[in-house]
Amino acid sequence: MKVLAIPEDQEVDRFIIKPVIEALFADLQLPARVDVLPEPRLRGASEALDPSMIRSIVEDNPMTDLFVLMIDRDCNRERNEERALARQSEHPGRVLACVAVQELEVWMLALHAERIGAPWGTVRQECDPKERWAEPLLKQIGSEGPGRGRKRAMQALAGNWRSLRSRCPELQGLQDAVRNFVERRKTG
Repeated sequence: MKVLAIPEDQEVDRFIIKPVIEALFADLQLPARVDVLPEPRLRGASEALDPSMIRSIVEDNPMTDLFVLMIDRDCNRERNEERALARQSEHPGRVLACVAVQELEVWMLALHAERIGAPWGTVRQECDPKERWAEPLLKQIGSEGPGRGRKRAMQALAGNWRSLRSRCPELQGLQDAVRNFVERRKTG
């Protein structure tokens, strides 16, 4: 299966998104070729959630089986949840949406929860966890290299998918949606 992830910021998000989607498919024991949208370069959630942008991406990639729109919830200040679900409903059987609570970096933080020094519920509720916890963590781990250290930080995902999924329920929701997507394709 060919999967194309659509992030709101390819530059750094791809180092979190790609290993997460690959781990999800591996856990489902489904072969998948996962790519992160290289072009057009999206500049934030507004562009990633623009109906005409998503339509164009889907139309420009006819050989892709599944598009996964992955954006930050950002405390839902801009109604990202509702807009992401609207984009999904506009492309049934092609697009699945996953809204990270509150930012994609929280998935990375979940893999290093013992180093954060804050209760996990507090991390999940914080509207700006990237600034408060992710950036300091990346400085500890080493913020040089791909994704300003995100690639290195995400190496902790190896063997820890189920733990990540349990800490971040939206990933369990995405895995369930992928499973349903695959089942619907099988039954035609």
